[in-house]
Amino acid sequence: MKVMRVVILITIPIFIIMVFASLLTTKQYLLLSKGRYESHNEIEFDHDYAADRIMGYLNYRYDELQYEENGVTMFRQTEIDHMVDVKNLYTSLRLIAIGSLIIGVSISYLMYKRDKKYLWETYKLMYIGPTFFVLFLGGWILIDFAQAFRVFHELFFTNDDWILYSTDTLILILPQMFWMVSGLIILILFSVSIGGIYLYSAKTLHKLSYK
Repeated sequence: MKVMRVVILITIPIFIIMVFASLLTTKQYLLLSKGRYESHNEIEFDHDYAADRIMGYLNYRYDELQYEENGVTMFRQTEIDHMVDVKNLYTSLRLIAIGSLIIGVSISYLMYKRDKKYLWETYKLMYIGPTFFVLFLGGWILIDFAQAFRVFHELFFTNDDWILYSTDTLILILPQMFWMVSGLIILILFSVSIGGIYLYSAKTLHKLSYK
């Protein structure tokens, strides 16, 4: 049962944080940020269409990122190569999230059948790992986002294609500040969700103790 508890405490948070990460990689979210960053003032191309191409490619609606506007190619080959890597990483993380959900829910069901109280005690403990994760990553982002951004790319990518020019389409639409804000939003939503699980678990345990 202890092994099952550990698996649940790992898999469920992974799924939750990936759900919020996926929500923030949509065209709708990208358009909400339109005009909110200094680099957006330098955009002379169709912002909405470029956003649609970027997120459409990332979410499998388009097979390629490239397009032309007024005869001008909108993405350099380095940008395209980097987005190929990003899409591969994003796909892998999504598969991990789906696998985590299946495993976490399956084990939760088995635990529920064996010992309901132990199940809810497990979910009540779920805040511990995420709390340290949020405090560490959130603090790092606030203190030195540039370093956190660099370390992330060095860990997950095997080349330097992520180092782009300030005039590149990807950088104009998605500046570092965009990723900083997005990262903090994900951590906040993640924290609220884990807090909700804790409160619901505590309430359920309270009810079970009176049965």
